[in-house]
Amino acid sequence: MKSVAEKALHNVVDEIDRYLGRLDGPGVADVRAGIMRWGQGSIRPASPQHLSTNKRMSEALALLRADGEVAFALALEAVDPYLRWVAYDYYPRSEIGEAFAGGHAFASLIGERGSIMGADYDLGLFLIEPGVLYRDHRHAAPELYAPLTGPHGWRFAPLEPLSWKPAHQPIWNEAHQHHAIRVGNVPFLCIFGWTSDVNEIATVIRSDDWVELEETVLSST
Repeated sequence: MKSVAEKALHNVVDEIDRYLGRLDGPGVADVRAGIMRWGQGSIRPASPQHLSTNKRMSEALALLRADGEVAFALALEAVDPYLRWVAYDYYPRSEIGEAFAGGHAFASLIGERGSIMGADYDLGLFLIEPGVLYRDHRHAAPELYAPLTGPHGWRFAPLEPLSWKPAHQPIWNEAHQHHAIRVGNVPFLCIFGWTSDVNEIATVIRSDDWVELEETVLSST
């Protein structure tokens, strides 16, 4: 018999799959294929390590409910106590910046870095504080972002202007694609899927406009 934690984790993965099934674009099918390979495998939830995520999760889930995703929001709320929220500590803090280093957390659900070992795949949730710049970076893993909140600013090369995109518009990054995110006035909560090379370390790509972007006051709209 599944525990409460196992039921919550299986349910949220099912909800993620249903949500992704309503999206179009590159990478969506690849991430869903990884979920299908995982199937109903055993889950071993880790001890929760919340990095001050509770308030921001509540804010993000309220926005998700307002968008009509009530069942998904309830599933995320139910699973949150069993998630191990951690920081991506491989970036040098001097390069990635103190704001991002102390203002983000991710929780793997399934995959090599998550609960089911052995597959070159990682699916989980990613949370960043409002107003934070996730500086330009790249990694070997092809990556799907499915933002559940928005708008947030994106770019795919250093010094490019930001392109502001709404919630529920998926972003696909090919392997080694440069990208950066300027979080808007609401928490950035998204589904992430890495479909290969998940243990290759991400690296920061220097851009001379980071200070300008981080100091820019965002509009309240």
